[in-house]
Amino acid sequence: MRGPHARAFQQGFLKNLILSLQARSEACCVSSSGSASAVMSLQERKRAIKSSADIAMAAARGGGARWPRAILASSSSSSSLSSRPATCKSPAGKARRCNRIVRRCFRARRSRDGAGACSRARTATAMMTSGEVARRLVRKRTKVLRKMIPGGELLDEISLLHEAMDYVAHLHAQVDVLRRISNAVR
Repeated sequence: MRGPHARAFQQGFLKNLILSLQARSEACCVSSSGSASAVMSLQERKRAIKSSADIAMAAARGGGARWPRAILASSSSSSSLSSRPATCKSPAGKARRCNRIVRRCFRARRSRDGAGACSRARTATAMMTSGEVARRLVRKRTKVLRKMIPGGELLDEISLLHEAMDYVAHLHAQVDVLRRISNAVR
C-alpha cells in the first residue's frame, strides 16, 4: 500500500490526473458528429476537474480499500452520462428549499416559546438516559459518514471508520498536490 504522502502516490496521482484531464478535454471538444463543439463552461470545467481528481486519486491509491473501487465504479457507470452536455439546474429550486428550511426553523422556535409543546418535549428527552442519547447521536453520525465515504453503505462501523481515515488522508494528499499545481501555474 502506498501512503497518501509517499512520493510514489503523489507521482501516480499527478500522472493519472493529467491523463484523465486530457481524456475529458478530448471527449468534450469533439461532439458526436465529429466536429469541434463549443468551449466548456466554468461549471463544466469545475465538474471535470473534480471528477478527474477523484478518479486519479482512486487509481493512484490502488487496491486494499473499498472507496477507490467505489469511485472508479461510479465514474465508469456515469461516463456514458458525462458525454452528454450537462444542464444547469435552476437556482430557484435551491431558494425554495432554503426558504422552507428557514420557515421550519422559525416554526420550531415559536413552538418552543409556547409552554404546552415545549414541556412535553422536555419531559420526553429528560426520560432518555445519557446512553440512549449517545447511541442515537452515534447512529446519526454513522449514517452521515456512510453517505460521505464512497462505498460506505456496505460497511460495518469499524470498517467504515478505517475507510474514512484512509479516505480523508488521501483527500488531504489530493489537496496538497492540487495546491502545488496551482502554485506552479501562477
